Amino acid sequence: MSATVRVRGLRKQFGSTVAVDDLDLDLTVGLTGLLGPNGAGKSTLMRMLATVAAPDEGEISVFGHDPATPAGRLEIRRRLGYQPQEPGFHQQFNCFQFVDYVAILKEWTNRRERHDEVRRVLGLVGLSDVSNRRISRLSGGMRRRLAIAQVLLGDPDLLILDEPTAGLDPEQRLRFRELLGSAAAHATILLSTHQTDDVAALCARVVVILDGRIRFDGSPAELAGMATGRVWMADGRDPQARLAWVGGDGRWRNIGDPPANMVVDAPTIEDGYLVLAGDAGAATRADP
Repeated sequence: MSATVRVRGLRKQFGSTVAVDDLDLDLTVGLTGLLGPNGAGKSTLMRMLATVAAPDEGEISVFGHDPATPAGRLEIRRRLGYQPQEPGFHQQFNCFQFVDYVAILKEWTNRRERHDEVRRVLGLVGLSDVSNRRISRLSGGMRRRLAIAQVLLGDPDLLILDEPTAGLDPEQRLRFRELLGSAAAHATILLSTHQTDDVAALCARVVVILDGRIRFDGSPAELAGMATGRVWMADGRDPQARLAWVGGDGRWRNIGDPPANMVVDAPTIEDGYLVLAGDAGAATRADP
């Protein structure tokens, strides 16, 4: 499948901090999960792909358009749905007015068709009953759903979603998974999240960014495989464990290099990510 988004040699620096460092990435139709710790460069990358920020170096192509040119940015934005990590809202707007305002910015000029589309996306995220409620009176989860609603306007060909499930309850997250699963049949979706179970449930591909660079690009099963032979259960925290936590059953899940003759446990995506991040951190500390 041909790439709809191509990134080559991307670099972005803020002062002395390199947020994105010589990054190459191709995205195709379907859902790609983006994992990484806070400060790894995920949001900076997504802002550049969404034409909100420009790279210091490198090239970006989205549907064959160059966001460095005014004409290219316009064409990309016409086919884009973007949710930043901290969405901005006009507090005195109600839900309908806010999404309608975004629809106007997206060039929906026919009032009747635009209002039908606003009602449709509010219904998709379960906000039809509060469409006339002011944003200042919404709960955190409702605001997050409102941000998702504006992303879905017009069934965009590219969705860039930065921590969209933060603040959603389990039922809302399942509804969100259903929406994304349907959209992934025709759209290119990049989803940044700390919820590894969302990645496991939704994504055929996962990319891990650490220190501004891609450290892993593969399937969720392959990421989980990074922790094969390095996860074990015990009645207490093993001193050989790099990371450990106690579960609801009172047993400890240990990650690291297991003692001899220890029975290892089946790894999860979260285990693989933690091993990958830990190994990268250890290598960085050992580098003179």
